[in-house]
Amino acid sequence: MRISDPNKLVGKIMKIHPGQDMAEIIVDVGDQAVTATITAGAYGDMGLQEGDEVFAVFNSTSVSLIKDRK
Repeated sequence: MRISDPNKLVGKIMKIHPGQDMAEIIVDVGDQAVTATITAGAYGDMGLQEGDEVFAVFNSTSVSLIKDRK
């Protein structure tokens, strides 16, 4: 998988706080955690679980997650 955005960190999901409309995903990227807030639909579609390896892709105002479906 190739991602053009240079602002990415690889990590594992530490904790998931699902909600009705949004889900908060906490990712361990090494020396600290990164938190991403995504829609409940995206959370369900991606099948995210604690321990999954993901990419945290970000710009100055947001963080997105990518999960490789091997």
